[in-house]
Amino acid sequence: MKSPSRFSPARTVQLAAGSLWLRLGSVLALSVFTVWRSDPGFWLLLIDFLGSAAVLALWIPLMTLYLRGQPVLTTDARRTLLTRLYPWLIAYEGALWLLSALSAVGGSYPEVNPVALAVQVTVTGASIAVSFLIYLFSLRQMANPADATGRTQLADLLNLSAALAAAAVVFNVIPLSGMPAPTLGDKVAYGLANAAEAASWLLLRWALLSVSQEGSPSDQASDT
Repeated sequence: MKSPSRFSPARTVQLAAGSLWLRLGSVLALSVFTVWRSDPGFWLLLIDFLGSAAVLALWIPLMTLYLRGQPVLTTDARRTLLTRLYPWLIAYEGALWLLSALSAVGGSYPEVNPVALAVQVTVTGASIAVSFLIYLFSLRQMANPADATGRTQLADLLNLSAALAAAAVVFNVIPLSGMPAPTLGDKVAYGLANAAEAASWLLLRWALLSVSQEGSPSDQASDT
């Protein structure tokens, strides 16, 4: 029987799952905020936010099962729907990013430092790419929760994604000189959403590593 610790794997799984649901709430809040603002082209962002919320709503229960050491079968209806929905979402986000990148290259922001603008565009694109890898890799790993190597590799991706989300917080709260100044509401809404994303990735990473080191909650239950 393993001695209990203050933050057992079961506890870290609960914290990680809670942070992911909180992140889902922040995405839905952004959807409401976007509709309330109704800026030109707001529906483009609204589609992205609603699609992201749907993906998270499917992915979080599957990831929770995986963290608890329960395999997710390829026949699981939620997994099947997720594998069909997410490629469309990532393609849509990639298209939006490409449009913004072309706009930046085309000189839409002549007063912005080109190096700083390139960094911001790169961070946004990298965040989309890494998120895609996280979903892709996690879906492949869910069938084999006992694979400790896979958990570690997934944890590395989560760490990178958390860093990119933290960088997005900075860009949203402190915009580049020469860019249109965001309102206080924009700073709060997008800054908190990115902060929730970064925190959820870090807590999920913690849960993955905790389970890898001490065994899954289901393993611990069998040891008691």
